[in-house]
Amino acid sequence: MICIPITASTTDEAIRDMKKGAEIADILELRIDYIRDLDIAKLIKEKSKPVIVTPRSQKEGGRFKGSEEERAGLLREAVRLGAEYIDIEFSTDERLRKGVIEESRGTKVIVSYHNFTETPSDIKELYDDIAISGGDIIKIVTFANSINDNLVIFDLIKGHEKRKDIISFCMGRHGEISRILSPIIGGYLTFGSLEEGKESASGQIPARVLKSVYRVDRLGQEINIYGLVGNPVSESMGYLIHNLAFAELDLDNIYLPFLVEDINSFMTGFKGLFKGLSVTMPFKEEVIDLLDGIDKKAEDIGAVNTVVVKDDKLVGYNTDCSGAIMALEDRTEIKGKNAVMIGAGGVARAIGFGVKGRGGILTITDIDTDKAISLSKDIGCKYCNPDELGNISMDIFINTTPVGMYPDVDRSPVPDSLLKEGMIVFDAVYNPIKTRLLKEAEAKGCITIPGVEMFINQGVAQFEMWTKREAPVDIMREIVLNKISA
Repeated sequence: MICIPITASTTDEAIRDMKKGAEIADILELRIDYIRDLDIAKLIKEKSKPVIVTPRSQKEGGRFKGSEEERAGLLREAVRLGAEYIDIEFSTDERLRKGVIEESRGTKVIVSYHNFTETPSDIKELYDDIAISGGDIIKIVTFANSINDNLVIFDLIKGHEKRKDIISFCMGRHGEISRILSPIIGGYLTFGSLEEGKESASGQIPARVLKSVYRVDRLGQEINIYGLVGNPVSESMGYLIHNLAFAELDLDNIYLPFLVEDINSFMTGFKGLFKGLSVTMPFKEEVIDLLDGIDKKAEDIGAVNTVVVKDDKLVGYNTDCSGAIMALEDRTEIKGKNAVMIGAGGVARAIGFGVKGRGGILTITDIDTDKAISLSKDIGCKYCNPDELGNISMDIFINTTPVGMYPDVDRSPVPDSLLKEGMIVFDAVYNPIKTRLLKEAEAKGCITIPGVEMFINQGVAQFEMWTKREAPVDIMREIVLNKISA
């Protein structure tokens, strides 16, 4: 189930937000500690969905400033008025807590624990302590300092005693995946914000995204998990195109953003949980040593952007290469053409090997001279200093640097004086669709290729490798274009 916390500061505003939230949520949490002119009776009278009444104390991350007796009194009033749930903190004075629980009658009591600094290793002992304290539902929420902290929560949800329902997930940017997976793997519910800016805790995802993109209220426990491994991952659109494509084909699959700092630790901890991965910077090269096998093309390139689980083995591929070459060959023949590429990272490796493999005459340049020279030697092509670009014949120009990517949209990797009529200009940046480089190239009469074409092509290839199904290409393209244009 999806619960939306109502974080309004007045009773009337809370009622308005309750009506909006009821269109999406299964349950609403009334954060009465936020409300200055609190009228519980009026709030409960106006509800159209079940509500959790929560007066969170300041020490537990809330805003309630009164005494413990006053807080217990508010919970008793909520019970009397017919609230379906109340939330009382485990840290509440034991006498008060037991009294509230004993008087709860038909209202379900959530006994909650929050840790805003870490995910404790003794969390199962904590669960046992809360379980014997009474209440109907146990809520344990911790802070994730790394992606692997989510594994502790997953183990807790899967292993908890079935006689009591459990709500558990991690806060913080590293904890987002547990907010998504918790209700799918057996958690009682998850919390999603009414909209951006109305979160009640860090890492909270908009409820509409949980429902319409991740389908947390529809997917069962027997799901196939895929995801993007990288740092950062927040700007990627992979979660949109893959999850909505899975939904279009009615597949029990989900695609998650894995914000990773230590790829070795992630692969060790999460192996066995996922069926496939997208890999982005800075791990496209580092991940190779952690795989059981690698495709010949990816091995030649020396970079992997796709991992497929085959017979419990992790096999690496590179769809950046094929995605870029498809985009180029839709506009021109590569063989015999003079191609200049700026950049020397993982995407550059993939495109460079692809251009060379198609018979292009490739020259690489980059401000990182050592890296560019090294890559040119690996590919077996020429290198030139950026200052010498004006002296080189160019039929095709390719940008693989992040220059011009949102939000730095006013930058271009090269001066427009280098762009000549009739050139093919390909920018691997896909957000915005039309970068400054592409705008300037169009003005000079060049044929332009936006990075979104490569992005879609490589995503389609990943989807088909993972699912063995034909990807809904038109829908995936529409999703990307609509998202970037929004």
